[in-house]
Amino acid sequence: MKKLKNKNILIGITGSIAAYKACDIIRIIRKAGGNVQAIMTHSAKQFIGKSTIAALTNNPVIDSIFEDDPKPGLEHINLAFDIDMVLILPATANIIAKAANGIADDSLSLALSICEQPTIFCPAMNYKMWRNKANLDAVEKLRKRGKIIVDPEDGFLASLHEGKGRLANTQRILNNIQSVFDIKLPLKNKNIVITAGPTQEPIDGVRYISNRSSGKMGFAIAETAHNLGANVTLIAGPNNLKDIPGITMIHINTASDMLEAVSEKLDSDYIVMNAAVADYRPKNINPSKIKKHEAKLNIELEPTVDILDYIKDKTKACIIGFALEMENLEENALDKMNRKKLDFIVLNTANNINQGFDVDTNQVTIFSSSGKKIKSDIDTKERIARFMWNEIID
Repeated sequence: MKKLKNKNILIGITGSIAAYKACDIIRIIRKAGGNVQAIMTHSAKQFIGKSTIAALTNNPVIDSIFEDDPKPGLEHINLAFDIDMVLILPATANIIAKAANGIADDSLSLALSICEQPTIFCPAMNYKMWRNKANLDAVEKLRKRGKIIVDPEDGFLASLHEGKGRLANTQRILNNIQSVFDIKLPLKNKNIVITAGPTQEPIDGVRYISNRSSGKMGFAIAETAHNLGANVTLIAGPNNLKDIPGITMIHINTASDMLEAVSEKLDSDYIVMNAAVADYRPKNINPSKIKKHEAKLNIELEPTVDILDYIKDKTKACIIGFALEMENLEENALDKMNRKKLDFIVLNTANNINQGFDVDTNQVTIFSSSGKKIKSDIDTKERIARFMWNEIID
């Protein structure tokens, strides 16, 4: 989402139960380097606090035509010249009707009557309101004027009814924002599941077997796919990283947990198995803490289910595996790709201090089932993730 950097986006928040979802969109735009100015209608403030939006945007919120501290010229008119894009989220039937018919009786509708920049409306309302003839006519008017309407989705509504009226999901909204700035989205609307981090296999009530994986590579792959337009689900083992806004996060502990989570996502377009899943687990788990004795402690291990083996014949997804090797690097990676019927395998190593576990850099070699091989330079895991997706998409 680099092209959002330094873009000035005006977000209009109206009175809908979905108003709280504006917070996530604001946070994502700000993280990408964009600037956000918010206008809130009186009804919007009944659903979400003005101070919350001010804190997230780092700007005062406009909520009245007549400001407490008037400046030369209406502040709304000045906005019309400074901003790059207008986003109405959520857009109620009321603001859609006002915008379609040129009504300017509050701060937001006044701004809409002035602004000629690209404008995106993200409707959210009861399904009967959405399909009301007057509302559909207003939507069609806005479309004919070149406004972008991100249609609501089907599902359960706040009224406990079911129908078309739910605010579009975050990724669809972000894709439309990026399209305004001609940002290429080669993974637009693709469903991608990515695994990251270690698993923890319990020995007793307080101890477990695990490994040194930090999850940084998997998180970088997930965030990059998200920025390229994908709907991303990140299945993450225990880690110290922050959840990524706009991505569906599933937190697991054991290899069995991860198998179950991946198995529910087999209808995805891509499955990226980056996690360092334990190959073995204790056969017998002591529910309490094992006390220390002079005698040796022997722990019998049994193999965990190989997730790649389990899913390879159950999905039509493009499957990308990872191989962390420390000897016979290429030979072992190719053997794994062929045995598990992978479309791609990404080879890396933990032999060097700037590669592998718990560091911010990496170096990979990508092999494809069609015989392609390409090696990256040593680079940050974020840039390695972009390198990986570029090669796989190509």
